[in-house]
Amino acid sequence: MIGYTGDAILLYSMTWILGTVWEVLALCLAVWIAVKHFRELRQHSTRGILGDCFRVLIKTHVGYFAR
Repeated sequence: MIGYTGDAILLYSMTWILGTVWEVLALCLAVWIAVKHFRELRQHSTRGILGDCFRVLIKTHVGYFAR
């Protein structure tokens, strides 16, 4: 009889670690985009805020997905 208990624990640990790393990376990217967004809003504060929010949001998402 072959036991895979050790491999199952290793696989569970690796899956948990990779999932955590992915979530941290996604959080860092979201914070980076938000900071970039608010910096651009301050530069163009003479126009409407809603139009600026939408423009910067589209611009950052297009830049992110084009890479």
